[in-house]
Amino acid sequence: MTLKGDGLVVKVGEIDTYVTVKGSGEPLVYLHGAFGYGSWHPFLDKLSENFTVYAPLHPGFDEGEGLEHLTDLLDLTLYHIDLLESLGLEKPHVAGHYNGAMVAAEMAALCPHSVGRLVLASPAGVWQDDNQGTDYFAVPPGELAKVLFSDSSSEIVKLAIPETTNEQEVEIEDIRRVRALSTVGKFLWPIPDKGLRKRMGRIKSQVMVVMGSDDPIVPLEYGQDFLAGISGSKLSVLDGASHMLMLEKPDEFSSIIVEFLSN
Repeated sequence: MTLKGDGLVVKVGEIDTYVTVKGSGEPLVYLHGAFGYGSWHPFLDKLSENFTVYAPLHPGFDEGEGLEHLTDLLDLTLYHIDLLESLGLEKPHVAGHYNGAMVAAEMAALCPHSVGRLVLASPAGVWQDDNQGTDYFAVPPGELAKVLFSDSSSEIVKLAIPETTNEQEVEIEDIRRVRALSTVGKFLWPIPDKGLRKRMGRIKSQVMVVMGSDDPIVPLEYGQDFLAGISGSKLSVLDGASHMLMLEKPDEFSSIIVEFLSN
């Protein structure tokens, strides 16, 4: 490991991974989703008041390298298990959002002894033919905020998706978005059901599923699939929150996690 800014550069096999580290206390690894991965957000600051938070940048996002070494979901899951070992973490708590939550669940199913408690926020990994959710790949960039947030005109949205008329900045943002969605698509396309439903019963961790009441990407009913598949799991719903629930409701979101992991 080498120090870099507020974090570490960790060698995981052939992949150099940047991990932001803040806080003190028990280790908590946060696995980001398809959106909101480029910043250290207020909810992470709140979590770092109670835990040592490790937030890796996944391969294929922004400057994240090594995606070519990960062929499928099994590769991705093993990479994350190896990341914990490279960080020197023994059974850390793991929280994830969307595809990050799916990976967290797969880690716990494949290698139950490697993780502590799990928080799965708007988790991908299951599929309902009659309730498929919004295909965000098909949403025009200008309409994306309406899908990700309950109130697309809020100040939170302006911070998360800043508007600009600068052509160069627009082009850079388009490239970032396409690269990120291509990375997510590599592991979720054409549908996110890669067999997790069959493996959920292997999860021994205590699990909290957190859903946004207004999430069109991962409908609330999907949370019931995780409750049914993971023994003893719990569900918490944030009213008035959409897919980016941790940005819309940072206090409530972090409070749920702190209470769950501390009791």
